[in-house]
Amino acid sequence: MKKIIRMYVYFSKYSWEKTGNWTVYSFRTADTEDLTFVCEQDVEFDVPENYDPTAQKIAALEAAKEEAQAAFHKSIHQINEKISKLQALEYTK
Repeated sequence: MKKIIRMYVYFSKYSWEKTGNWTVYSFRTADTEDLTFVCEQDVEFDVPENYDPTAQKIAALEAAKEEAQAAFHKSIHQINEKISKLQALEYTK
């Protein structure tokens, strides 16, 4: 199935760059010192008739879950290290 999206073409050039870059957004934004609107362009593309994003969404959630688990385990490890260091200190009254 054919889909058409209106895209907005911008030219961006930052002060440290020798040449700029062309950037495309699906929304119109205000011009700035570094980003200027060039033109609107309709983009046509084909989408498979039975497109279902479910598998991609599940994969993204699984990746987010793994990232969260890794961050959790890192945090627990840091806490355990601090506890160990405190327990290694000599305690006197």
